[in-house]
Amino acid sequence: MTPPAPGERRSASRYAAVLALLVLAVLLGTAAPASAHATLLFTGPAADATVADAPSALVLVFDQPVSLSGATTVRLKPSADLGSASLSNDGRTVTLPVRGGITAGVRTVEWQVTARDGDIMAGSYQFAVGPRTVALNSGQATQAKDATPTAVLRWLLFAALALLLGELTGRRLATRVPGAPGARPRRWAPAAALVGSASAVGLAALLAHDGSSLGTRPGVLALSEVAGFALAALATFLRRESWAALPLTGVVVAEALRAHPQADHPLAGALLTAIHLTGAVLWTGTLVNVLRTAALWRGAPARTVLLSYARLAAWLFAAVIISGLVSALLLVPFGDFATTGYGQVLLVKIALVAAVSGLAVLARRRLRARTGRSAQRLARTEAAILACVLALAATLTVLPAPAGANRALPFAPPADGPLVPVGTRAGEIGISARASAGQLVIDLSTPQVGDTASPSYALGLTLADPRGTTRPVKLRGCGTGCFYTPVAWHDGTSHLTLTASAGPWQGGRAGLAVDWPPQPDAALLREAVAAMKAVPHFTLHELVTSNTASGLGNPMALPVSGNDFLASEPYGSGTAPVTTRLPDEGGRRLIALAYPAEHLQLALTLERDGRILHETLAAPNHLITRTFVYPEGAEER
Repeated sequence: MTPPAPGERRSASRYAAVLALLVLAVLLGTAAPASAHATLLFTGPAADATVADAPSALVLVFDQPVSLSGATTVRLKPSADLGSASLSNDGRTVTLPVRGGITAGVRTVEWQVTARDGDIMAGSYQFAVGPRTVALNSGQATQAKDATPTAVLRWLLFAALALLLGELTGRRLATRVPGAPGARPRRWAPAAALVGSASAVGLAALLAHDGSSLGTRPGVLALSEVAGFALAALATFLRRESWAALPLTGVVVAEALRAHPQADHPLAGALLTAIHLTGAVLWTGTLVNVLRTAALWRGAPARTVLLSYARLAAWLFAAVIISGLVSALLLVPFGDFATTGYGQVLLVKIALVAAVSGLAVLARRRLRARTGRSAQRLARTEAAILACVLALAATLTVLPAPAGANRALPFAPPADGPLVPVGTRAGEIGISARASAGQLVIDLSTPQVGDTASPSYALGLTLADPRGTTRPVKLRGCGTGCFYTPVAWHDGTSHLTLTASAGPWQGGRAGLAVDWPPQPDAALLREAVAAMKAVPHFTLHELVTSNTASGLGNPMALPVSGNDFLASEPYGSGTAPVTTRLPDEGGRRLIALAYPAEHLQLALTLERDGRILHETLAAPNHLITRTFVYPEGAEER
């Protein structure tokens, strides 16, 4: 590869240095990073779920913070009286109380919120109250509101940016051609500046029209782009094109601060976007200007200016490819390139860039072989394809990045409807699981010893459903020691096989059974407590272990009365946050209890008269297995 001429290298270096300093200054001076498109992750009631009772509130959980601007609306069809929306979980959860009752039937929720990047996101989903009367299979999806006009306006903004910076760079290249003619192509910079200003104003108007305040961070970024193009337009009309470089750099910075990559990697993502966008617009715009110059000059000067551009383009190509590939790997899991809209558009963009690079190499060879006209035809095709690449880049800005479907959640999603709580222990790791409609949440915990640092939790899961299908399950993090996965539960017993680790604590494998559907039964717990209070004395056989890899512990036998036993039990008052009836076994009734705040689960086996026969208690620090032995003849009471 032939290195660029010293003058070209100095020009590119100066611009790159100015860009890097401005990006760094803005990033360091910003209180909080802007977020990319907010994607709806969970709803309560869940999308396509059937709930037995009308919900008291609608809950929408997003992967990124949203704002309650004038653009935020949530409607329930058929209509119902909804209260004012409120935010929680750092702005990621929107809750609206349902003031009036909702009758049985299918309901549609239509929602619209403002993401922190200023885009208006909208979507809809359904749920059913009471018996399911209509098949619900549409699911829920999130898309940017006004996606088409936003993409078109952003493409015009990118094109204007390319023509302005490209004309500035192309004229510098032309001045360094030995024996260059004095003629120059007609200036496109004033018209490009007006188009850029109009597109920036249009994007800001869309933001304001949808109810978002221009005083918010997205509004400030939009207005900064308007100001950047306005100042560039002033510079071009004053014939001071070099002055336009600084405000146009501000436009690049604003685009970098609102793009997808910086959502997960604020500093690195913004820098990658700034480098990628700068390289792409300079590559495209400079090529257009150089082609116009070469068409005017012809002969040896035309060939020289094209060769000069080719040397600069090699560096721009490297910047675009490297920054683009790194950003793509940050945003799109490898398996999602062909299965998501964002990934498919990105693949098309990559294919076009590959085609452009092939044309550029072929054109350069023909230039060296002194077949100038043929090289110019290839370069024109290259410019046309680059314009399509900019259009695809604009389209990607309004598509949700698929990384949101796989990256860790900041908190566990809300349960939808009744729960099936189950718990156990794997080595020294406590396992607390709760199954609800469409999902499974598992919490891991380790003993708290002194001020030890939080361990590195890992969990593998295999699920065997009642139909006999066994499959590994992909889990997402939802906080420290928390894991989430969507599950379509089938009626019957599903068996979970878990492999947990949390260094330096000893982990291992464990099994859990989830009986579906859940049947809340608070009365059965009250019955059991009343029966135990009537027992004057019995023998409690107990095994306690903090590490199941070492066994279930040493057996102990304790004589105790029913009242004394209940006094030390969390369910001694006859209530529990979660009380779920499990299928009977051998004429004995089973009940599962959960205390989510303490990560405590209990499974009770009850005799026909309500007395407890067996109890398993899974707590963060230990596992207790109990058997209750009553005096002979007590069953004849």
